Amino acid sequence: MKRTRVLVMLVVLLTISLTLFAQGQVDKAAVEVKVLAGVTGGKDDAENKLFEEAMEKGTGLNITWEKVPSGYDQVLMQKLGAGEQYDLIYLNQFQMYTLGKQGALMDLTARIAASKVYAENVDKAELEKIQFNGKYYAGFNKLEVFPLVNVNKAITDKVGIDLSKLSTLDDYYQMLKKVKTYMEQTEGRKPYYPFFTYMPDIWDLQPWFSSVGLRRGVFVDANGKKYAPYVDPKAKVVWEWLAKLYREGLMDPTSFTGKTGDMRSKMWQSQDIVMDVDWAAWTGLYNNNARTAGTYPAKVNVVGLPGTKGPNGTYMLEQGGASLWAIPANAKNPDEAFKIIEYMATKEGALLLSAGIEGHDYNLKDGKIEYTEAGKAHAKDHGAPFPISKLFDLTVLGEMNPGVLESVSIGRRADVQVAPMGYANGELDARKYYDIMSKWMTECVMGKTTAEAAMKGAENELRTNKLID
Repeated sequence: MKRTRVLVMLVVLLTISLTLFAQGQVDKAAVEVKVLAGVTGGKDDAENKLFEEAMEKGTGLNITWEKVPSGYDQVLMQKLGAGEQYDLIYLNQFQMYTLGKQGALMDLTARIAASKVYAENVDKAELEKIQFNGKYYAGFNKLEVFPLVNVNKAITDKVGIDLSKLSTLDDYYQMLKKVKTYMEQTEGRKPYYPFFTYMPDIWDLQPWFSSVGLRRGVFVDANGKKYAPYVDPKAKVVWEWLAKLYREGLMDPTSFTGKTGDMRSKMWQSQDIVMDVDWAAWTGLYNNNARTAGTYPAKVNVVGLPGTKGPNGTYMLEQGGASLWAIPANAKNPDEAFKIIEYMATKEGALLLSAGIEGHDYNLKDGKIEYTEAGKAHAKDHGAPFPISKLFDLTVLGEMNPGVLESVSIGRRADVQVAPMGYANGELDARKYYDIMSKWMTECVMGKTTAEAAMKGAENELRTNKLID
């Protein structure tokens, strides 16, 4: 009889436990999963607590979500160096290379290969971009977007330019010439410099080097030798094209001295430039700024373009370095940590990382999202404005900034290849590479030396600094 009662009580307790789990309630006596986060989470301490609770509800885990308010990279390395134990850490792609080489991260290859969540939600092409020595040491925080060509169609329409016909360096050159002539002679804007390109860090010239099938950075060839495509002889035509733009007054002189903020201000204020290269998200931000100012779409209607078509018929764009989640080698709870990585790749996790916390950032009304004032201020970004899940429909987030969805979709076109810059399998000193390339190639673009001489000088300095072989 007693045995029967014990069995009945166990069944009742099990039923209660399952019910609580189904409701998203977390057993705080369970293992504590410690997470160190950078951009992902709440916007302040109070909201971060709500984010933590929402993450617990979604995963059924007991989570401590520690978000670093500033200086994350330094804090991360200090904490790891001091031997602090975390189950999950946020890091960028280059940090993944560095820590992976040191043996500080768990190899997640087998887990990812066996994950149904990743198989259903994550594009294999995205996974290939974060391979390190043929293995995976991290999972995704979000889908990384890419810089692309942004053009103010409100201006080019006045000039009578069909943007769909732009696919070569000469197409863009002719477009810029026509716009310059129109703005100076018809609208009296003298001098008018139609194109801004940010030359420090040679950021971002990739849409133009696509024309000759080359990518920025340093790569390793089949023989294990490091090489830099932007100093390859095939790159000469692009450097000469840029120099021609500057020489003919088609490139804004502040490209060499200004900041990206200067470029962006010029772009959305409609009359200063007609074209730049900026992140796909900025296509929408330009238009949104103009809408706030009352100039969209009559004076500002920015659209994204893929740039120039390469020799093999594809457009080559450069993806931002991936923002990732890794499990440290000394993690106490790797199984639970990987469940969080999987959850962030689901549609439900995607909603949390974009729209935010239900009941705080938004409420559901008739199945549709209605944002609170806090949610509006947070701009659908709690770490992943563009979630990694290919099953997530961005339109569920409501109205997006004009043009942004069209720009982001360019990266999914069959004739567009999006990949990160070359980091030489994690060996590249990127800062030194930027400084050397910018120094020499600025001399070329400004006409102080020939493209051939500048490329040779850059190549020699890259080799002297052991950045290439």
